[in-house]
Amino acid sequence: MTQLRLLGYPVSNYVNIVRAALIEKQLPFEFVITRASQDASFRELSPLGKIPVLETGEGPLAETVAVLDYLDDAFPAISLRPDAPFERARSRQTINIIQLYVEAQVRQLFAGVFMGGRNLPETEASVRGMLDRATAALTQRLHPAPFLLGERPGQADIFAFYNLGIAERVTRFVYDRSIIEEIGGLEGWWASMESRPATREVMADFHKSFATYLADHGAAYRADEPLRLVSDA
Repeated sequence: MTQLRLLGYPVSNYVNIVRAALIEKQLPFEFVITRASQDASFRELSPLGKIPVLETGEGPLAETVAVLDYLDDAFPAISLRPDAPFERARSRQTINIIQLYVEAQVRQLFAGVFMGGRNLPETEASVRGMLDRATAALTQRLHPAPFLLGERPGQADIFAFYNLGIAERVTRFVYDRSIIEEIGGLEGWWASMESRPATREVMADFHKSFATYLADHGAAYRADEPLRLVSDA
């Protein structure tokens, strides 16, 4: 089997998505701690200088959704996508909603939460409005049984877990609202995802690196801030 190398930083939710997918697929890989960079040499691996990057025997790949699809196409033994075309499209629909209308929105608030900066009131108001629409859409779409698209976790579950987790931290801090509780019906799903060996391995490194990241950036968000989710009740 081709040796895979994942380049990334454990604080990144997108790096953690790819790392969890590799573990769920039981693929051997090397995890190399790497920060995003605009150096020309790094942009040879990742055109936008972003992480994660997956180095394969055929060359490097960037962009999380593309990496996930490559892993399932190249290593289909344990697939993270539904077999049926319609359900596969539904999986991608869920991923797109979370990526564009949740994660990309709360990312606009990272400066005032995680990076020692401040957020403009108009930005907070704009993000709040889009989150209202996104939570309504996800409430309509997500009905775990026990996972988002059936009896085993897939791309949509992994993508949702790590992006909703970071969004939960932001929305509780900025708005005192829980995006996960607003979506509803995710209690059992969240607990199942938290208990998976892949999640435990990835999140152990996240918590260690996250504390250092927050301290280095003088963040308003505390490293010991509890992530009070529905499964904790």
